Amino acid sequence: MNITLTCSLPVMQLDAEGAYREAAGWIDRLSSVHPHFEEWWVLPDGPNDHHVGFRDADATLSSIHKADEKFYREFPGAHALGSTGLALTNGRTEQLWKERGKVALVVQPASGDVTLAIYRIEAVYKAPGHMVWSLLKALSSDPRVTYARTNVQALVAGRLVVYSIDRSVYPHRDFLGWMGYVDHALLPEKLPEASRMERHGKGTLILATDLLDVAEPSAVEQVNRVEIRLAELGLLPVTDARLGG
Repeated sequence: MNITLTCSLPVMQLDAEGAYREAAGWIDRLSSVHPHFEEWWVLPDGPNDHHVGFRDADATLSSIHKADEKFYREFPGAHALGSTGLALTNGRTEQLWKERGKVALVVQPASGDVTLAIYRIEAVYKAPGHMVWSLLKALSSDPRVTYARTNVQALVAGRLVVYSIDRSVYPHRDFLGWMGYVDHALLPEKLPEASRMERHGKGTLILATDLLDVAEPSAVEQVNRVEIRLAELGLLPVTDARLGG
């Protein structure tokens, strides 16, 4: 099972130095969860690129500048957006990267997204649900976060099934997935379909189901019911207003 945890926050127009500081803040939050998330390296573009340690500020800034310049050459009008951010991994070597779940942390200030992806999380951590909940809690502790969702993908009968594409409810709204965060104080009776809810900062952490098995209809149905209720409460963001409210 692969998970992708994404936090939404206001769009930021930052230069490379600002993007570096922004990433450092997210790393600080993640490092409190597990030692695996204390050290990070810039994700190499190819097999011949060497790993640049995030703590090497000069080298990391050089990588950010290089990536921004490449993007601006392809999209000249994008300068106004500021830095495109950076992608990091917590494994310096190929072997360590695989052992720790092929993790990627992508910080994109210009689009207002921070994404953490872990491959085969159940093979890396004995209690994957607890780990994802802890990571979600750490990331959503940033008061700027407005929404968070956790996508799940897994092989089902030899086919890769992705919750957001193959199992979610709405084509025009965001999804919550396995677990997530809304920047609204919710009482349990407002969302009885959820397995767990916890007040967190100004908002609420929501565990839709104890384990989101995309091959298990009852688990998927429970997540769907949570998302339907969130939509009824006006808390499931609309992504395409052309398709309805």
